[in-house]
Amino acid sequence: MTTKINAFQLAALLVTFIGISNHVIMIPILLDTAKRDAWISVLAAIVPSVLLGLLCVYIYNRIPSSLSTWVDKKSALLWLPFTLLFTVYFSAQASISIRDTIVWSNTTYLTYTPPSVVGICLLGICYYTARKGLAAIAITNGMLLPWIVLFGFYVMIVDFGVKDYSYLFPVFKNSAQAITKGAWYTASGITEIFLVLFLKDDIKGKLSGKSMLPVVLILIELTLGPLSGIIAMFGPFEAELLRYPAYEQWRMASIGSMLSQTDFLSIYQWLAGSFIRISLAIHIIRTLWVKKWRHPEILLILITLFLFVVNQIKLSDVKFHEHVKMYYTSSSLICGATSIVLLICIWAGKNKKAVKPSG
Repeated sequence: MTTKINAFQLAALLVTFIGISNHVIMIPILLDTAKRDAWISVLAAIVPSVLLGLLCVYIYNRIPSSLSTWVDKKSALLWLPFTLLFTVYFSAQASISIRDTIVWSNTTYLTYTPPSVVGICLLGICYYTARKGLAAIAITNGMLLPWIVLFGFYVMIVDFGVKDYSYLFPVFKNSAQAITKGAWYTASGITEIFLVLFLKDDIKGKLSGKSMLPVVLILIELTLGPLSGIIAMFGPFEAELLRYPAYEQWRMASIGSMLSQTDFLSIYQWLAGSFIRISLAIHIIRTLWVKKWRHPEILLILITLFLFVVNQIKLSDVKFHEHVKMYYTSSSLICGATSIVLLICIWAGKNKKAVKPSG
């Protein structure tokens, strides 16, 4: 499928792709880093996150094609290290989601199912969707996202009565360094919007700051809302000990006395978000290599097998948590360094009239 997607579909993809990470993976890191003041860290990250979004729009509208295509045309020597770097980057995004989904599934509702079976099923549907192309992923996301949002509002509303927002105070009980570090992690998660630079060939028209601003604010809310709700529900000390705090909110969600458990809806939320995130990451990795590869189908199979094998490596939960922190730190550094290089190329190209804004 080669149909291009529009800006609205792209925005919806960003919300799902980054939102599942911010909602599920980011929150335990923030609680571990900034404790009760974690929600202050998220607020402190709003301005940097908005600036990152605007920077992404600026670069997107001034490169003539997708980033991988542009690098290939500019320098054949730089193409290989560039492609290897971002293959690792997007593989890390997919691998973290795959592992977290497998472990959570085995911990909660598939306790007797071998992790390898869960991994095969998850990667199988992601492979099939990535094989159909970006438009198929965007259309699928358009069907899944409204229900993800609806169930999110549901759990927020039904749990409101058991929350005590006084647990959010007093603020600034932790060091400025801890709060700043939490803001760094939050902004690092937002840097994933730079994936749009790799999708330009398949997107219609330009992006605008007005379209990117709501996306960034929604992503911030997807961290701030659940995070503050978790602290209000369990208290800052108990919340810090929870491995999957966003899921624990669902255990309290009920509709009267006749329907006391509705946490099965969280399975849909989690799997739908992870499915889109992993599928899109696989698609982007494929686009990085496909123009140099004679057999695209074999390439896609190899990418999927690689992700499966990586997630069979035995790793304790503590070490995995540290690796995720390392990923967010590396993500900010990679995207920051890439942005600086791109800005230099764009400005230098302007002076030489070598790079023009795409029409």
